[in-house]
Amino acid sequence: MRNVILALLLVVLITVPALAIEPKVAYLSDITSIAWMDGEELNVALANTSGTRSVITISTDTWDSRWRPVFSDRTVTVPGRTIVIVSIKPSEPRRGESINVKISEYRRSVEVPVQTASIFGTKQYVVPANSNISFTVDLGFMFTLPRPDRLTVDSHYEVLGSRGRGPIKVESFEGGLKYVPSRNSIEYTDPSMVLSMRTPQTNGLEVITFSISKAFTSGFRRYEEEVPGPTLLVYGRNLRFTSTAVKPSDDDTRISR
Repeated sequence: MRNVILALLLVVLITVPALAIEPKVAYLSDITSIAWMDGEELNVALANTSGTRSVITISTDTWDSRWRPVFSDRTVTVPGRTIVIVSIKPSEPRRGESINVKISEYRRSVEVPVQTASIFGTKQYVVPANSNISFTVDLGFMFTLPRPDRLTVDSHYEVLGSRGRGPIKVESFEGGLKYVPSRNSIEYTDPSMVLSMRTPQTNGLEVITFSISKAFTSGFRRYEEEVPGPTLLVYGRNLRFTSTAVKPSDDDTRISR
């Protein structure tokens, strides 16, 4: 019975993208940057769209329990038309604090929002153009309180800085409670769904993002809560990128070139 109720509550709809999406990307001259946590490792992607190299310093204002920065400044040379990923293992920040990341060149600097673990199961934040990608979305929050009445998925991802977009498809939805006649039992599996999309065709660099939203009913009041999806860098043939890590002398930093 509860499975039937869940099926009625969890109506996965496709709708127009929400305008409230705040992509987690930063721009510094010809450098486009995103950052994300992968477990305890911090990754900062630096995409240089110009034909000349840039020297970028990565730093933080976040302190650990010993009142030291959670990682030391990193300076990396990004060749022209190249994407570099710098991987850092920071120390634990002070209680309740999130890691802050800044990139700078000469006297200019900008903060790069850090994407942290979310309901979207992805480890790929830099992806090639015109390729198929998918996300396994953890729907465990449907059983938490307050319990959403409905989950709404954007019909398209958005390409930042242009009117470009691409369709998002719900490939599958499964999980929750189900009755197994052969064992005469009711069993539970973690609910999840798989979203798929094809990245835009480009020879250069694009930034894409999307979101889902949760709808709630409280008495006579109905409201929605947006859940931003990951912000991704999409690169074409005019940019060079490889995910092979090269360790410099500093043990806690890896640079992919």
